[in-house]
Formats: sequence, C-alpha cells, structure tokens
Amino acid sequence: MSFVRCRSMLATLLIGLCVCASANAFQSGSLQAVVELRDGTNFEGQLQNIDRDTAAFVVDGNVKAIAVGNINRIQYSSQPAEPSDIANSVVLVDGSEFFCIAFTIVDRELIGKTETDTEFRIKSRLIDSIRFPSVDTEFKKSWKKIVQAQRESDALVVSRDEKLQMIDGIFGDVAAESVSFTVGERTADVKRSRLAGMLFYRRVADELAPSVFVLKMEDGSSVQVQSLKVENEKLEVRTVAGASFAVEPASISSLDFMSKRELWLTDLEPATNDWTPLISGSSVLGSLKKFSMAKIDRGFSGKPLAVMNRDDDGSWERKEFAKGFAIKGGGKLSFLLGRQYQRLTGSIGFDPDANSTGVAKLIIQVDGMDRVEQVLDAAKMKKPFPLDIELNESDRIVFQIEYHDRRSVGDILHAVDMKLVR
Repeated sequence: MSFVRCRSMLATLLIGLCVCASANAFQSGSLQAVVELRDGTNFEGQLQNIDRDTAAFVVDGNVKAIAVGNINRIQYSSQPAEPSDIANSVVLVDGSEFFCIAFTIVDRELIGKTETDTEFRIKSRLIDSIRFPSVDTEFKKSWKKIVQAQRESDALVVSRDEKLQMIDGIFGDVAAESVSFTVGERTADVKRSRLAGMLFYRRVADELAPSVFVLKMEDGSSVQVQSLKVENEKLEVRTVAGASFAVEPASISSLDFMSKRELWLTDLEPATNDWTPLISGSSVLGSLKKFSMAKIDRGFSGKPLAVMNRDDDGSWERKEFAKGFAIKGGGKLSFLLGRQYQRLTGSIGFDPDANSTGVAKLIIQVDGMDRVEQVLDAAKMKKPFPLDIELNESDRIVFQIEYHDRRSVGDILHAVDMKLVR
C-alpha cells in the first residue's frame, strides 16, 4: 500500500477519539528467575543488576556473578502475549517498542502505561514514532515504509482515501483526545481517533551503542536495555537511548541475551558466488551462469524461500522464510566470518516448486575442512536436513552442491533460518 505526503488545513481533520484506558493489573511478583547459560545448564536465582560485562544474582544467600557472554536467557514467565488491539505502539530511537493503552505528552515528555500496568516517562526527543491502534491490518503493512521515509519535521500520519498521508508540522502537547499541532503559523488541536500515528523529527542521528539484552514484557513490549538494577523489589531499567523506567517482575517475560548474539548469515556479503554447469563449455557457462548463481533471501523463481515438512499423519506442510539462500547443483557460495562466531544453525531442503527427483551432494567446509558431506534425495526427505556447525571463531565457510547422480534436474536447495551465533 502506498502513501503520499501532503499539506492541508488541519480543520479538515474532523475525527473523534476512542481511547480505552482499562488494563489488567498484575500483582508484584517474585524476583526469582531461571537463568539459562550457554553451556546448557541453568540455575534459579534473584537478579540484582546487569551491566555490559556482568550479571549478579543471589543464589542460596550468596552473590553469584556471571559474565554476560555466558547467559542465554533469564526467564521469569511464559512467552509474551500478542499486543492488545487497543494498544499504541511507541518506538524509541534505539528500537525499543512499548505497547501502551494510554499516553499523553506534556512539556516534551511522554507519560504512558502498558497493559501490565507498567508506567513510564520518556522524553519526546527519544521517540521515533507512535502508531495508534486505529491502524488496521492493511495499513500496518505500509507503516514500516512510511516510518523509514526521510523526515524534514514532525509529521502526523492520517488514513485518507485508503492511503497513509503525512502532514508536516510541529508537535505540541498530546492530550488524551487530541494532538496540538502547528502547520506554518497555525496551531490546532487535532482529534486522535482516526490518526494513524505520529513521526518525530530528529535533528541529529546519534550513534548508539548496541544493547546488552532485550527485555521482553508480558504485554508484548520489547526493550533494548543498556543496564539494569533491582531497587525496592522492582527492576530499574535504562534503555540504550537513555530512557529509564521501573517494572514489576510479574510484568516481565524474559531477559533475552541470545538475540543480541545472533546474526542472519545472509546479512553478510558473500565472499564468492560461483556456479559450474554439469556439461562444461564456455557457451553454456556464459549464458547460464548469471541465472544459476545462488540467490540471496529469495528462490530462483523470485518467490520466497520455502521447505516442506511431513507431519506424523503423513500430510505435508510448506513453510516460507524471508532469510536464507537458494543454491543449485554446481553452485558454490562462501562467506567470510572474521573469527567472530561460535556456531551456525539452520536447515536445508529441496525447493518445493522444483522437480521432486533431485539428488544432490551437500558439502560444507569451514576453513578448508569438511564439516558436512551429505547426499540429499528429494524423494526420500521428510524434513529439511538440520545444521548445527561449530565454527570456533573460524575465518570462512563454504557451501557447495555437487551433481551426485550426474543429473541436474531438481537439484535446487533452499538453506533457511541460517543464523550465526557469537
């Protein structure tokens, strides 16, 4: 869905507000959590504080310090719920996202409350965007595009004529039912009910340090955290952008360290991408090579990457992926790792849209040593071939597909969910 930028008189925005302020209050919970370590072990303890290097816990009355690099996750409760339909999405410049059921902005400070009853105050200079709950599913698809557009000022986003439109201006205070907004020399209070959202102008794009971990809240909020300490049975959190707030343990799902150590393999630029035909010949190579080299984050047909899984009842399920690569028989693809990663995980299966008679040999080398050498047969595979390769800070990884049965028909593989772990 497209969007257009327009200027118009604010008087044309005759729309009402519908804000729900109810919330499910959570009682203060225990500080006790399950700490999952990288070596597969875990223990229970009470979190005291976290900085960039160390996390401190109280375990059986004693203080236990753990290097941040050795922690996968600190689990408080189950997985977070889907954000409420009545929640506003408040995104900070560091990527933190709060889902709040109510908020106002007074004197350039946002005062909000999440569905888990967490209250927070954030300076408006730390806010990137606010998406109102009035944005329907179709508009959400184009929201990311409009947020990424270059901004010359603050901007209101409205839905009009089945499009998202941006109105440049300057924000003032935001009340429960209206937004004070100035265009040129005219200031008006604009009703919030049909507004799609607000985009905040940033004069300087500060270089932000990476977060130490991601705090995932029960209401779906996800916070990029710089540091944390425990005060008065609450977790005092400071985000990478500099926002601070306190949260009850009962409102937290987990503190996730793994996501900060993971990287999609295909976010790296391939060092080599080559292809050799089954039948050699300069004329064949020249005409086919550019079409036959591995495709990054898409299939050879231009469709999303996909693999098939056969369930226990015999039925087949197609699953699509946004990240990974497609590679044909004769293909060779390599990536430089820079000695930064410990392992690679993912899976490889045949392209479900290709001929089902494919038989190919998969070879994966790490620093010149074979780590995987496996013949894959499309007719026999019920699930994708799983990968879990120790990298041990290696320099290079190479994927190669050989024509195992001396035929090329159906020899198209999709490598999906390929993640590097630091």
